Amino acid sequence: MAGKNKIEINKAKNKEYFLTIKSANNKKVMTSGETYKSIQGVKKELGAVKKIIKNPTVVDKTKHNKK
Repeated sequence: MAGKNKIEINKAKNKEYFLTIKSANNKKVMTSGETYKSIQGVKKELGAVKKIIKNPTVVDKTKHNKK
């Protein structure tokens, strides 16, 4: 069974959010060109990306980066 494309929500060292898009074979395709101060901002971008990448798996990695 083939994997699915994945979009990861990440938190940078400056505590801003960004997206990483990975292909079905888990290779990084791209990282968003900007960071967002709020989770709402990055989720708005996520909505736009999901119009292009149909039915991706979305992984919120920010819950693990609360250092």
